[in-house]
Amino acid sequence: MAKKGQKRSVTKKAASKSPKAARRPARKTARKATASSRQAPATARPAPPSAGPNLGEQAERLRDEILRSKLTHPNPWSYAPKAHAWGERVQILVEEIDAKGETPAARRSLETLDAELRRDRDFQEARRLF
Repeated sequence: MAKKGQKRSVTKKAASKSPKAARRPARKTARKATASSRQAPATARPAPPSAGPNLGEQAERLRDEILRSKLTHPNPWSYAPKAHAWGERVQILVEEIDAKGETPAARRSLETLDAELRRDRDFQEARRLF
């Protein structure tokens, strides 16, 4: 029958080192951690808080409102073609914002479409029934 090898305990290794030698690596890692934590805030500054949702979220919300208004309008047969055109415009804006990011042209287009929707009586009536 073969003898099993004797397992060494981890505490024996640590105990065999002098207390001074055992503390040194801990201090080095602590120094490295504090040095990296000092550098992190300087390099990774948070973005300034914006006043509201970003442009992509606004476009998606507007698209959702248009889709919901198709379902809630009292006369969907006459309203659907108008809402469909708005839905296509806002979907193009959402895709453009996803691809290119927030550009001034996209912001103007979204604001123009939003203003058009706010002036439209049919959209306001459908929105009132949400």
